[in-house]
Amino acid sequence: MQKKIWAALVIAALTISNMAVSSAADTHIRISKYVVAVPTKFNVGYTGQNQQTFPNGFRTGFGSGLSFKSMNKDGSIELYGITDRGPNGDGPGYQTGDQNLSCKFFPSPDFQPEIGIIKLKDGQASVIKTIGLETKQGRQLTGLPVTPGLIGTTNEIALDENLANLGYDNNGLDPEGIAVDKQGNFWTCDEYGPFITQFDNKGKLLKKYSPGDGLPEILKYRVPNRGFEGITIAPNGSVYAIVQSPLALDETTGKTARFTRIVRLDPATGKTAMFAYPIDVAAYKAPKDAKVGDIYAISDTKLLVIEQGKGKDKNMRNLIYSIDLAQATDISGLKVEGKELEFIADPSKLAGIHFADKTLVFDLRAHGWNTEKAEGLTMLPDKKTIAVTNDNDFGIAIEVVDPKNPKAEITDYTLLQDGSFRYKNEPAQPQITIVANDEAERNQYIWMIELPEALR
Repeated sequence: MQKKIWAALVIAALTISNMAVSSAADTHIRISKYVVAVPTKFNVGYTGQNQQTFPNGFRTGFGSGLSFKSMNKDGSIELYGITDRGPNGDGPGYQTGDQNLSCKFFPSPDFQPEIGIIKLKDGQASVIKTIGLETKQGRQLTGLPVTPGLIGTTNEIALDENLANLGYDNNGLDPEGIAVDKQGNFWTCDEYGPFITQFDNKGKLLKKYSPGDGLPEILKYRVPNRGFEGITIAPNGSVYAIVQSPLALDETTGKTARFTRIVRLDPATGKTAMFAYPIDVAAYKAPKDAKVGDIYAISDTKLLVIEQGKGKDKNMRNLIYSIDLAQATDISGLKVEGKELEFIADPSKLAGIHFADKTLVFDLRAHGWNTEKAEGLTMLPDKKTIAVTNDNDFGIAIEVVDPKNPKAEITDYTLLQDGSFRYKNEPAQPQITIVANDEAERNQYIWMIELPEALR
C-alpha cells in the first residue's frame, strides 16, 4: 500500500498541467522542466561599482550539487541544492617576481557557501530556505582560495573589482556536490582540495577529509579547480566522490589518461578504495577535456554519472551514464611500468585492470539541454525519476573592452604589482566590467526525467 501511495505522489508531482513536459525522441521518457525562482532575500549582497546592473545583488545559484530531501503529502518535492564558492569570474594573469599566477575576481568576497532547499510544487520551483556553512568554531566559511603551498591551493590570487588583493582563506571551500546521510548530516565535496566535508544539519563543520589526511594523497594532483565534482552516499553508508577530470600528475597525463578517479570512503573505519571511471576518450580532442558533473548512488555498487565537455567536433556533450563498480579493480597504489595509471595511453597495457562498466542512460543535449554545465544529479526514491540541474554562475560574467586589442580576452592580460596591465608584453588599458551572463546560462533549471523503468 505504501508503494502505491508513493507512486501516486510521484505521478501527481510530475503531471501538473502548467509544467513543461516533453516526450522528445523517446515517447516512454517524460521530461518536466522547471526554472528555479530565488527570492531576492536570498540573493548575494553586492555593493560594487556595477550596482545599476545588479540592483538586487547577484542571483544565488544552488546548482553545484543536488540531493533528494523529501516527498510531501501534498505531492510537492523538496531537494537540497548547494552553491559553489560564490560570485567570481576569470581575471588576468598576475606577475609577482618570477611567478606567474592566475587571478579570479570576487565581487562579493564575504560570500558564505550555502545549502538551499528547493521546493517543486504546482509546476513551480523555488528556494524556500538556506543553510549557511560554518567552521567548527561557528565562523562563516568563505569561498576564497587556499594559500599557495598548502593542500587545496589553486595558485590563484583573489581580487576585488578595484584590483585589490583579497588574500587567502585556508578554510575556503568551493563546494561541488552534496549528499545526506541517515543521521541527517550533510556531506559535501569541493574542487579546491579536493576535500570531503561533513556538516551537521545546521551547517556546522563536523569533519574534513583531505588528500594525505583521510583521503588518498594522489588526489592532490587534481587539475586546479577540477577537484571533486560529485559526492553521493550508497545505501550501505559508503561515501563516493569523483574527480572532475583526469589527474594532472605532470603536463602529459591530460593527454594520456583514460579515466578519472572515484574514491570510496567508509566513514566508520576511515578505509578508502579508488576505482577508474572510463571517460569517452575518443570523443574529445584530449582526455583532459572531459569533465564530470555529478554522481548518484543507485545501489552499493551502481552509480549514475554526468560526463560532459566540448567534444573534438566542438559540440558540447552532456551525458548521463550508469556505471557498475562490482567488478572494478581497486586501483589504490597500482602502477604499470613503474608509473601511475594516468600515464598509460595504450589500453592493452591496462589489461587485467578493470574499469567501471558503463552504460548510457540519457543524452541531455539530444533532448534540448542548452546550458553548458549540468552539475547537480539525484534521483527520487522510485529509482526511475532523475533530477538534473545546472550552475548559473550567479548570473554574472566578466567583460573586457580594449579598442587596441578588440579580440583579447581577460586571461590574455597580465596584471603587474604596480596595477598596470600588459598584453603580449605591451602596455594595455583594458576596461573590465562585471556584466550579466548569457540569458540561457543566467537561470537555474531543474529537469525531472522519468525513465520507463526503475534503475537497479
